[in-house]
Parts: sequence; structure tokens; C-alpha cells
Amino acid sequence: MRKLPVTLLLILLATGLAAQDDCRAVVNYRPGSAWTYQWYGANEKVTYQTIHRVVDYDAGDQRSNLELLILNAFQDTVYRGQYAVRCKPEGLYQDLLAKLTPDMLSSLEGLALRAEDQGWLLPRGAHPGDTIPQSYSRITGYDQNVLVLELSLAVGPVVILAQEDLSTPAGGFSCVAMTYELLITQIVQKSFRLRDWFSPGVGVIRREVFDRRGNFFGYCELINYKKA
Repeated sequence: MRKLPVTLLLILLATGLAAQDDCRAVVNYRPGSAWTYQWYGANEKVTYQTIHRVVDYDAGDQRSNLELLILNAFQDTVYRGQYAVRCKPEGLYQDLLAKLTPDMLSSLEGLALRAEDQGWLLPRGAHPGDTIPQSYSRITGYDQNVLVLELSLAVGPVVILAQEDLSTPAGGFSCVAMTYELLITQIVQKSFRLRDWFSPGVGVIRREVFDRRGNFFGYCELINYKKA
């Protein structure tokens, strides 16, 4: 089986949502809620499966902490980590660390990863035609307090597109589509174009990944959704 190249597939924003007036409906899930996604290469072969599970919720900070588990095509665990999403008055924030790819994160297993940013904002009440400014982050990785990784990420600008209906193994969903760029710099810079479909109250339903020239690399889709 051919894996997709490193940095081509993004970790899903499992609880992200555009065109939502109140992001508490997204963040405030009970521990045990989970989203399972299947990843495919351009040749339709399975590459990874990612599982996002809520492990705790802080009502005072309006924050959900999620565990991310990445399995390869043989169902072996290649990465386990955590990230947070936060509901603020201006919208939904998520650490850009969660934008790294299954390939990349599987190679970083065992490192203590840190994201130095305020997170990626999905503003409240976004509508088709709206643009979300670019967000930046510096990712560092430590092995027993020794710095071994430095990585720069830029996401956006994000353009909100029209509403579309999608059908996946997890069911049918009414979605808001959006498109944006991902810039990854580690010695050299690589650029990718992504298209996401978000469903209100659920999260990402599907993601497609292209290079800067429009060549298709692969996609993922929601195959199971459990709300505790």
C-alpha cells in the first residue's frame, strides 16, 4: 500500500464548525463523544484511520479536551496525543497543532509537542462569501526537555463557500463548505489547498487535499459519530 506523502493530509478539526451562532453547541460534548474518520489516497486505497474522543470538558473555560488516536491500515496505533478546542465570545478556537498530518504525527510519537499561538478562529455567524484571516503557529517538539523539532504553520485565509448536502457511512449531513491554504515550513515551505465540509453540531464530514497546482492527493470522511 502506498502512503500519502508527509504533510499532505491534515488532522481533522473534529469539533470545528462554520456558520454556527453559538460555538458552545460544538464544544460542550460529554466525555466519551467520538468521531471516526477514514483516510484514503488518490488511488482510493485506505491509508489511516483517525479517532477523536472527548476526554474532559471544562465548563468554566468553555473548553473541551480531545484525545487523537491514529491507526495505520493494519489498525496499529502510530500516534496518540491530545488537543483542545475553546469557545470564546468571538467564536471557536482550536490549536493549530491539530492541523498536522497523520504521516507527520506518526513520526512524532513520543515527543512533547507545543503550539505557540492563540489558535485558529472560526468566527460566530460566518456566512458564504466571508473570509477568515490567516492564522500562524510555531510548533516545537521536545524529547526529555531537549528541543528536537521546530515547525511553522500558516492556515488560511479561509473562504466560506455555499451550503451542500453530503452522504457518508456515518449518515447524511447538511454542510457548510470552505476552502483554504496550509503552509508548512520545516527548512523548506510546502503549500497545499484544502476543501472542508462542516455540519452544524457535528463537525468535519469530509476533507479533500490538493497541491498548489490542483493535483488531488486524497481525502477523508466521517464513518462513525458517537455523541455521549
